[in-house]
Amino acid sequence: MRASPAVYERHAQMDDMGGMDMGSMGSMSMGDGVPSLFAIQKYYWAAVGSAIALAFVMNLSNIALRRQRLSCGSAKPRSLFWTAHATSTAICREITSAPLGTIQIKSYRLPLPPLGRVILVLSNLITIIVLCFYKLNTADQWSWEDVGYRTGFVAICQLPLVFLLAGKENIIGLLTGLSYERLNWLHRWVARTLWLNVTIHMGFWFRSWARYDYITSKLSTDPITQRGFAAWCILTFIVATSWMPIRRWNYELFVIVHLVTFAGFIGAVWIHVPEEVKVWVWIPIGLFFFDRLFRATKVLWANITLFHFRKRKNGDIQPGLWANSASLTHMPGGLTRISISKPAISWKPGQHAFLACHSLVPLQSHPFTIASLPSDGKMEFFVKAERGGTRRFLRYAQKHSRLLTPSENETCRKHVSIEGPYGRMRPLDQFDSVVLFAGSTGATFTVPLMRDIVWKWTNTLKADKVRQSKPVTRRIKFVWVIKELAHLEWFNKELTRARQDVQALKVSDPAIDIDLESSIYITCDEKLLEKSAEKRGGNLHGSPEEVSEEKQKEFDKETEKRKSGYVEEVRSTTSDSTSEEINGGGCQPGGTCCCKSTVEDESEPHVCTCGHPGTSATPAPVSEPTASSVSNSSKKQNSVQTVKVLSGRPAVTKIVRRVLEEADGETAVVGCGPKGLRDDVRNTCVRLSDERAVHKGTGAMGIYCHIEGFGY
Repeated sequence: MRASPAVYERHAQMDDMGGMDMGSMGSMSMGDGVPSLFAIQKYYWAAVGSAIALAFVMNLSNIALRRQRLSCGSAKPRSLFWTAHATSTAICREITSAPLGTIQIKSYRLPLPPLGRVILVLSNLITIIVLCFYKLNTADQWSWEDVGYRTGFVAICQLPLVFLLAGKENIIGLLTGLSYERLNWLHRWVARTLWLNVTIHMGFWFRSWARYDYITSKLSTDPITQRGFAAWCILTFIVATSWMPIRRWNYELFVIVHLVTFAGFIGAVWIHVPEEVKVWVWIPIGLFFFDRLFRATKVLWANITLFHFRKRKNGDIQPGLWANSASLTHMPGGLTRISISKPAISWKPGQHAFLACHSLVPLQSHPFTIASLPSDGKMEFFVKAERGGTRRFLRYAQKHSRLLTPSENETCRKHVSIEGPYGRMRPLDQFDSVVLFAGSTGATFTVPLMRDIVWKWTNTLKADKVRQSKPVTRRIKFVWVIKELAHLEWFNKELTRARQDVQALKVSDPAIDIDLESSIYITCDEKLLEKSAEKRGGNLHGSPEEVSEEKQKEFDKETEKRKSGYVEEVRSTTSDSTSEEINGGGCQPGGTCCCKSTVEDESEPHVCTCGHPGTSATPAPVSEPTASSVSNSSKKQNSVQTVKVLSGRPAVTKIVRRVLEEADGETAVVGCGPKGLRDDVRNTCVRLSDERAVHKGTGAMGIYCHIEGFGY
């Protein structure tokens, strides 16, 4: 079938315009009922805007829900509207968080993301494909250039979305209540979809030119084609170098290369496209500089004392021009505690900041979770030594820990700079029960969340003597998985203080309905813990080996101390090198270790008799809460509350189910740590929500799940 003379004439005009010149095509119709190219761009942003608006409405409803719960002191739905809201929310959570399993090809395992992420990515991809080919006949060779124009216009209008999702000062995150790091995965997938769109755009032009053997000529003589091909090559390089293995290999190098190549990509696009669509290039440029300017302002605010007149006057900030200096302390397990006294800024529990110490690690800034509360009067970070900058922090701390006394080490401080804080999540004080799971240094996220609730209990209940209001949260279950008992020293004081505060509140008023229960699991299961950056010497935990009589006596003595399954406070009595030497065979038949088995019942004592690192820790009694109104007998009665220390893996499903069965409102389940623990917590919440038919007429209350990862 031959094309009409009008079609021949139109394509002849296009050839005169230079083939890929899109300048005069924006408002041009491509046939009866076919939308103009500018209209197609509007359709795409109508779809994107609708999705953002829906997420914004959901964020507003969550804010209103929290205010309603705090005002009435209950996490139960109090009206038909909120009941319907809870039911629809439960259904959406079950769908979006549903696991899709793992694809295994021989020895390679590819874990799939939750269903919600897949739906979001596919929705964007399907929208783009529909807009690229709507009412265009790809089988007609005379329509190939029309497809080339259409796909080009659709591709360029996606640039603002890529940059909107990339910035740390994220406008989309502000509207939806999500932090930049929780949108970064979407930024990568939108960029990959953009690459696919650009590839289709280039492919249809090449397909059209191939009819006349015109591709080589275009690439060698036509400037517009050369610039467009250069932009595609740069974008291909960006997408290829953005996969996780490359980011983890050297993140600092990745960031530099990413910024430089994106600048090159934007420049190539700028000189490739006509004037009438350059607005889509100006927008991401403006977003980039807005993000950088706002971040620079935050850095100045967080680090220069001149901006904090009131704090300087009251002495609530460090003296001098520079606001932040920190002490570095070596902690068990290859950690460095970086403590900044009297910081210039405030923060919320669960947030993180970018920390830089250019005298130790020049020109590098790393994100770390803030492990303290503003009420502590200090900002603390616990940094796991991996390689590069974090390893230098550890070496400096180890050197000064050996040479200086604790008081001298405190005076030997380093100037540091802070950027932040960043991070958003729903406040946990609106839930009836809160379950916190942490693996290893994931406790830097969960411990401040737990302490914040206890702090609010203390301030609310002490201030409200007549009990006109009551806290919504009634119960906290804190679970921490560590590899060695000595690691409990990281947050031993904080856990002890929180427990004492709760005991004091219960002693002052026995009618208070609050509870804090903490369980520490010691396991050598690497799926629930961080893998060491450097493989330690000696045998792996649980491997069969003869144990010397002296070591066996030491472990037997420790076992007798821990048979109750409880400790009050842990003081490490050996150095890291000493604990590493303590290795033995598994306590179960076949040389396996109970630390890799699942603890089904926390009420039963679980004491590992294997020779594994960290068992040489001495329990010591905790100082009881001091209050003039508390009698000695009451003190003894309430000092029974302790932290459970168990050997093995936590039974996540049983722990969460037990809390849900006793909850009188919506429960929040928070997990932070390695992927194995995060997946276990997420899958448990989805499974129990569906199993219990949450908010579907059974009376079962809702489950809010928040999963926090660490790493790049």
